[in-house]
Amino acid sequence: MPTPHPTRATRMRRVSLTLLAVVVALCGGYVAACALVPVPAPTVQLEAESPRVFSVDESQVQDAVDGYGRPSAVGWLDGEEVWTNDDEAHPLASITKLVTVLVGQEAEPLAPGADGPTHTWSAADTEIQAALQEIDGIAFPIPEGTEVTRKQMLTLALVPSANDFATAYAHSVFGDNAGFVAAVTDWAERQGLDSLVVREPSGMDDGNVASAADVVRIARLALADPVLAEIVSTERVTMPWGIGEVENTNPLLGAMTGAVGVKTGHTDVAGYNLAAAATGSFADRELTRIAVVLGRDSQEGRARDARALLNRLGDAPERLAVASAGEHLGQITSIDGQLIELSADETVDAVLVPGEELTRTIDAAAADITLTGPAGEQSVAVHRDGSIEDPTLLWRLTHPRELFFR
Repeated sequence: MPTPHPTRATRMRRVSLTLLAVVVALCGGYVAACALVPVPAPTVQLEAESPRVFSVDESQVQDAVDGYGRPSAVGWLDGEEVWTNDDEAHPLASITKLVTVLVGQEAEPLAPGADGPTHTWSAADTEIQAALQEIDGIAFPIPEGTEVTRKQMLTLALVPSANDFATAYAHSVFGDNAGFVAAVTDWAERQGLDSLVVREPSGMDDGNVASAADVVRIARLALADPVLAEIVSTERVTMPWGIGEVENTNPLLGAMTGAVGVKTGHTDVAGYNLAAAATGSFADRELTRIAVVLGRDSQEGRARDARALLNRLGDAPERLAVASAGEHLGQITSIDGQLIELSADETVDAVLVPGEELTRTIDAAAADITLTGPAGEQSVAVHRDGSIEDPTLLWRLTHPRELFFR
């Protein structure tokens, strides 16, 4: 029996069903594509400056040293900046002894709490001692054959500024004056002390010179050595061999709160010199200030000027709010228009001195603020006011341009 041919209506119905199936398949594919296609990451828009650098005005410190007509310089122990009013080299007098002991400590370091090797006082030491006394150098005669420890030589050289013991110390380490001068020349070059010239270890030679700024740098090095820092801060000490009690020549020790050294100097040519340092707490940060005055007319004048400069430095530190809780930083916007406000999660203050910088960097994607400054690195969380939700299926279906043609 022959198979009947489908009617036109039947054929049309089959075509319609096929088209419907295609449409359904296409729609299903579209829905699936919309549902599965990854959406782009939210856009981060920072409105706060990043990186941002915080610092303190330096002009007040420069004004402080510029107020003096004689060589002056200041700086902080922790730092590299120095402010000065005179770049010329001037006679150091007994400030030379700081160089002497620093170079000696590098060659043969004395450990904290140790007495060190023993030096036997020689005929050459006695001869140098007598020559120094003839030109009014500070000396403490002791018999030949006396055994003197390294710690005792350093103490007498730095506390009462004994020229004989400073010289004996240098010669005990370097053999003679030529060896000492060669060591100083090499050391000064490595330390970047371009103005420093030293001809002998005691400071009696006015050819021993340096700029006030380099003396600040020398003082930093001395205070960074725990053995030397302890000695230069000693107000008085009792020595053997009939010497008895000796006092530190630094007029600020015991007279100014926080004074910690470092060294005086005086000759007729050099005038009255003083490298002074003092510690203190400034907005909860412990800081050590250094002031150097050269060529003053009197002991009183060098003490007065050094004290005034140290006090001026004490006014310079500032507490800055480098992050404030709730501080608006920017916003995050999702592809479907969701908006999240970004702000600092807490308040952080930093105490800065002139010459220092603190950098604030915001990483909104990581929800982190990094503070990099003198105290190291610190992190502060970024607060997000809400969270980004995935776009709804309805939004995805009605926004093909955003999903597929971005």
